[in-house]
Amino acid sequence: MAENQTRAGCELYLIVPPEVTHDMAVHVAEAGSAGTIACALLQCGQDSRIHRDHAEMLLRFTRFAGLPLVFERDIQAAAELGADGVHIPADEDLYHDARKVLGEDAIVGAECGLSRHDALILGELGVDYVAFKGPLNDTANSVEMGLAALVQWWSETVIVPCVAWDTENGCTERRLADAGADFIAKGNSVWAHPEGLPAAMRKLSDMLAEHQASTQ
Repeated sequence: MAENQTRAGCELYLIVPPEVTHDMAVHVAEAGSAGTIACALLQCGQDSRIHRDHAEMLLRFTRFAGLPLVFERDIQAAAELGADGVHIPADEDLYHDARKVLGEDAIVGAECGLSRHDALILGELGVDYVAFKGPLNDTANSVEMGLAALVQWWSETVIVPCVAWDTENGCTERRLADAGADFIAKGNSVWAHPEGLPAAMRKLSDMLAEHQASTQ
């Protein structure tokens, strides 16, 4: 992909902490209803399990907003509570378990770090997206690409959507959009935004849209 050519449709993916308050769920629904979030992920606790009371509450709000919600790791909770899918480590057995339990229509995403090998394997199996996470620099070492370079390589090589994970500033987000990220995941920085989550996501969404328009 040529430099400064933003891939159409780069959207925001929200990472939600494990313990969700009522106000947080309202904010997620507000941002989802406004169209500034394409998907949300509810993180699991330290025991790799979803906190079910929190998940049930959040699901009520995301369903109202028409916002897809996936659970981190906990396939059984996703099945029992009716989540839209799961976000799993790059593991073939976990992928097959998720499809067996949740079915072909569920969203199954795989977190691949900076591993091209893992991403290609899971992409071939049929994941709905791969998530890349790591240093932004173009080359981390002689074997491992940095995040921006890996996103660009993936976008030029593979049709499976990719998520660039948990970036922290606007310059980084624009660069990853230019590289070809389909989604950019945001977590701690937007939850800590002084104007609140909906305003933070709106500003980021507007920034990406304006940047895309300026580079076309």
